[in-house]
Amino acid sequence: MPKIKLLIFIVLLSFKTITAQSLLVPADGLQISFATGSWQYKDYLLNGLRNNGFNLSFGIDYGFHQRSLNHEIGFHFDAAALWNRYKWDTYCFQPAFHYRLLANVKDVIQLGGNVNYACLNYRDENLDSHHNYWRTCISLGFSACYHYNINEKWTLFVPLNLPLVGLLSRPPADRHLILNEPDIKLSDVLKRMHSDFQFVAIGYKYFEIETGISFGVTFQQGNKLIFGYKLLYEQTSISLKSQLFTNEISLQYAFKKNK
Repeated sequence: MPKIKLLIFIVLLSFKTITAQSLLVPADGLQISFATGSWQYKDYLLNGLRNNGFNLSFGIDYGFHQRSLNHEIGFHFDAAALWNRYKWDTYCFQPAFHYRLLANVKDVIQLGGNVNYACLNYRDENLDSHHNYWRTCISLGFSACYHYNINEKWTLFVPLNLPLVGLLSRPPADRHLILNEPDIKLSDVLKRMHSDFQFVAIGYKYFEIETGISFGVTFQQGNKLIFGYKLLYEQTSISLKSQLFTNEISLQYAFKKNK
């Protein structure tokens, strides 16, 4: 049974994701979202090459309003495959959980913050298929969103997410956790991916910014469809440097909450 669990885990490692999360003003009720796009990734701990790829993302969020406060909890899962100038080689995946709180400052501006957990896992099948690599991050950050009602049906959104402080785990430089050891357990892999956390802050061993632009349309029954473009840039300097730059087209559907 442990070997079967480990095999399932290794199969899951054939995907890669980013720290995706909802950025818009939380809708009152259930929201589902999909996104896809292109991005570039470099990790000097892995191979230092520029890896290009496409990702698919799925998210489910639930929002609720209390007076001038907007709450949201959500789960997002991203998956992608990468290749470099030699061949298609890296596969990864990432689950992410978040909580956001935005306050209505003005009619068109919401300001607040979020708590985010994301565990990025990846492997290089071509250059190093024996080790797993990861970036596990728990962060506290600043969130904001500008929204403008174009008319009764259409709304413009310009969001911003900026992690400020957090804890970050990356593999040590010697990468001593080998996946194909006969006695390795899934619990050993998960424990290693959540160990040796280091403190990071904006501009100190870690930097990330996520923004974009979206348009939303409200239907007669109250449901909303939001589509747009978003980008993310992330850089770390723990266990050598890593960089991630993404461009995504997103689609979000917000169900009307029954009163």
